[in-house]
Amino acid sequence: MAVSGYEGFNLTARTYQNAKDICHLPLLPAQWKALLALIGLLALIPVILPNDYFLLFFNVMALNALVVLGLNLLIGSTGQVSLGHAAFFGIGAYVSAIAGTTWQWPIFYSFLFALASVGLIGCLLALPTLRLEGHYLVMATLGFNIIVDILLNQMDDITGGPSGFPGIPQLSMGRLTIDSDLKFYIFIWTLFVVVFALTLNLTDSRMGRALKAIHEKELTAETLGIPCHRYKVAVFVLSALYAGLAGFCYAHYVTFISPKTFDIFYSVQVVTMVVVGGMGSLWGGLAGTMLLTSLPELLHQFEDWYVLSYGLILMGVLVFSPQGLVSALASLSRLRRAGPTQWQADGQAHGKPAAPASAKLRKKRRLAREVSPRGPKPEPLLRLVDVSVSFGGLQALNQVGMEVAAGEIVALIGPNGAGKTTVLNIICGLLKPDSGKVWIQGTPLVGSMPHRIAARGVGRTFQTVQIYQGFSVLENALLGSHISGHAGFLQACLHLPKERSEEAQLRARTGQLLEAFNLGGKADYPVQRLTLLEQKLLELARALALSPSVLLLDEPVGGLNPRESAVLVKHIEELRERGMGTILVEHDMNVVMRLADRVVVLQHGARIASGIPREVQRDPKVIAAYLGTRKAGEPPAGKQ
Repeated sequence: MAVSGYEGFNLTARTYQNAKDICHLPLLPAQWKALLALIGLLALIPVILPNDYFLLFFNVMALNALVVLGLNLLIGSTGQVSLGHAAFFGIGAYVSAIAGTTWQWPIFYSFLFALASVGLIGCLLALPTLRLEGHYLVMATLGFNIIVDILLNQMDDITGGPSGFPGIPQLSMGRLTIDSDLKFYIFIWTLFVVVFALTLNLTDSRMGRALKAIHEKELTAETLGIPCHRYKVAVFVLSALYAGLAGFCYAHYVTFISPKTFDIFYSVQVVTMVVVGGMGSLWGGLAGTMLLTSLPELLHQFEDWYVLSYGLILMGVLVFSPQGLVSALASLSRLRRAGPTQWQADGQAHGKPAAPASAKLRKKRRLAREVSPRGPKPEPLLRLVDVSVSFGGLQALNQVGMEVAAGEIVALIGPNGAGKTTVLNIICGLLKPDSGKVWIQGTPLVGSMPHRIAARGVGRTFQTVQIYQGFSVLENALLGSHISGHAGFLQACLHLPKERSEEAQLRARTGQLLEAFNLGGKADYPVQRLTLLEQKLLELARALALSPSVLLLDEPVGGLNPRESAVLVKHIEELRERGMGTILVEHDMNVVMRLADRVVVLQHGARIASGIPREVQRDPKVIAAYLGTRKAGEPPAGKQ
C-alpha cells in the first residue's frame, strides 16, 4: 500500500512507519526529570537550612538566576552578547518602586507598568543595535548601561539619586503579604521554576531550533525562511523582560534600592555566570549562578578578593573549557559511557545509493534535450532581466538575464570568478543588485528579505556544505520545515496541544523526506558522523523541505567521487520529473551534459552564450573562455 509522501515523495507504508518511529517524542525528557529533581531540592532547603541568613542568600541567588536565564537565552540562542542587563534589572526595580510608592499604584499595576517599560525600552534598543556585529553590539549595550546608571544617579527628584529610594511596599496578593524571607523564598523560586520550564519549552520547539540556527549560521538560516532580525529583537526583548521581572521582585523584597546595585559590574557578573556555566545551556547558567553567587560568601574573609576571583574563574573557563563547566562535565560523562562506535557499519547499512537510471533511459533524455524544443515556450517560473551588480570598482555582473521553466534544469557555467554564485545570491536575496529585475511566478524578488524569498518558493544549497554542526540530522532537516509551522513564541513557551501537534506533524513529514534520501536510519545521528555525500543529500533534503518551486544548486557534486556523484545526480533528475525548476552551477561537464536542458555561460560577469548543451559545447566563444580545445578523437572535457 502506498502512502503519500512529503511534497511528492511516494513512500511505502513500512517506510512511513519508520519515519514516524524515528521522530517520536519521548514522554519525559531528561531535562524534565532534572527539573523535578531541582524542585525536590528546593523544597528541602528551608527544612535543612531554616536560618533567615541562608534564605536571604538563596533568594538573591534566585533573582540572579532570573537575570542569567534571560541573558543565557539571548547569548546561547542568537549569539548576541549584552552588557546592558543590569540596566534592565534597574529599570524594572525603579519604575515599579516609583509607581508603587510615589504614585501609590497597586502592586499589580506597578508590575504591568514596569514590564511594559522594560519591554518598550528593550525593543527601542534592540531594533538598531542588533544589526551590529561582535564587539560593536557589546559596546552599544555597555553604553546603554552607563547612560541608565548616570540617569539613576542624577535624577534625584525621581529616583532619590545616590542616596537611594526607600519605602517601597512589600509584595502582596490580596490578604497575603510576602513579609518574610521564607515567604519570599517560596514565591521567588516558584516563579523561577515556572519561567525556567517555559524557557525549556521554548528552546525545545520549532522556535528554539530557529534561534540556535541563527546563532550558528545566520545567513543560512535566512535562506531557510527564518526571519533572523525579527527573532533576535523578540529574544532580546524577552531577555530584558526576565531582567525587569527580577528587578520588580528585588525592589519589593528589599524595599530599598540604590543605583550602585545596577551598575556595570553587575552586568559583568551575570555575563560571567553565563560563560562559566555554559553559553546556550540553561542548566549551565543555573549552575554558574549558584557558583558565582556563592563566591562572595565563601571569600567574605578576603574582602574584595572575590572580584579578582571572578576574573580568574572567567579566564580559566575560557581557556580550558570554553563551552562552560556543565558542558565539559557532560562531555566527559558521555566519553566514559561510550562504547565502540559503529559508524562504518551504520554507513554501510543506511547509506545504500539508489540505483542509477538505465543507460537507455539516459540516452533518451539526452537526445530529447539536444533537440531544440518546438511549439509554444512554457511560462518561466523564474526570470532575471538585465541584472547588474558591482563591488567597488569590480563589475561582478553586467546585464545578465536568464529564465527557468517548470521541470527544467538550467546549468550556469563559466570560469572561477565569472559571477555564478553571485547570481544565486541575488536570486535568494543575500545580495541586492544595482539594477535589473528578478521575478518568481510573476512576483518581484528584488528588495525582499531572504526569508521572504525562501517562503515564496526558492530553496538553495551551497558550494561549501552549510550543515549545522550543533544539530542532529533530523534537526537539520527540520529547519527547512520552519516556514510550514505557525506556532509563535507564546505557544512554544506554553507548549500548547496545537503546538505539540504541529511539531509532531513536522517531524513525521521531515522523517519521510529523510527516508527518501536514505537518511532515515541516521535521523538522530550528529551530522559529524555523515559522509560528504550524506551531508550533501541532507542539505538537499533540507532545501526541499521548503517545498520550493525553484531550486538553486551550487556545485552539488564538488568533492564527490564518480560513484557518489551518480547518486546525487539521480536525485536531481527525480526533481526535474516532479516539475521543479533548477539552476545548476557546476564545473563537472559530464554532470552538466547529463542533467542540463539548457546552459548559460558567464565570463567576467557577462553572458556570452546560451542554448542547449550540445550547441553551447561547440560554441567557439565558450571553448575559448571555459571549455578549452581538445584534439581530434578525445572525449569532451570532464571537470574543468
